[in-house]
Parts: sequence; C-alpha cells; structure tokens
Amino acid sequence: MKAAAKAGLEQFLTYRMHVLNKLSDRGIGERYQSKLDITLPEARVIASVGSFGPFSIMDLAKHANLDKSQASRAAEALIKRGLIERATSSDDGRVVLISLTEAGRELFRKVMPIARKWNADLFGCLDEAELDALGRALDKVIANALASGE
Repeated sequence: MKAAAKAGLEQFLTYRMHVLNKLSDRGIGERYQSKLDITLPEARVIASVGSFGPFSIMDLAKHANLDKSQASRAAEALIKRGLIERATSSDDGRVVLISLTEAGRELFRKVMPIARKWNADLFGCLDEAELDALGRALDKVIANALASGE
C-alpha cells in the first residue's frame, strides 16, 4: 500500500490549510484585540469596506470572508461605536449600504499595517520563489474550487 493511502488526516492539504487558517485567525485576532480593541470580524469589516466599499451586508460578507450573520453583528457593533454608518443606496432604495465614518477611516489606516505585518511575519519563513510558487498554486486551487462549485 502506498504511503499516501495510509496517510492520516494531518496529511490532507485541506486539513492543514484549516489548521493554518485557525492559527492565523487566532494570531491576527489577538493583535487586533490588543492593539485596537476590535474583534477579527470587525477588523475584516473595516478592511473590506475601507478597501472596496461601500457594501450591502451580503456583499460585505463575501468580501470580508464572513457569513452573513457574522458580518451583520460586526457591522452593528461598529455602527454603535461610530466607525461605520448605514445609508440607503442611491441606485436602489431597498438596499442599505455600509460605509466608513471619519473615525472608521482613521481605524482603517491602523488595521491595514497590522494585517500587512502579520502576513509578512507569517510567511517570512518562505523565500521569494516559495512565496511566488505558493501564490500561483493557491490561485489555481481557488479557481478549481470555484469552477467545481458552478
């Protein structure tokens, strides 16, 4: 029997990616909490709206890689803190858009350097060629997963 056929769960790439994702979320979440007093979902909302917004909650959830209820709860918490605001879309009065307030834009300018530093620290163990290869491989796998879901 081949070694791969006997491999345990810890050898599955999807399992390893899940472990990495959890470790990464925990690490960056702790940094956001200690430095900015915000949760990881709140930071993702701030980063997504600041980078690509304004958004409806549905679009926000997709861009922030959160489920709709997480995006909604994080948005509500940020609205209460005056960091984001709701406004009716000028294109469609039925759609409510989430955008950053001035205080939210100031927080966005603090969130992104923490994210960049965490990313650099996490992948700092790889050289440039490894980073490029990993990036290309992930792009292929993501494209394959998207195509498989259609």
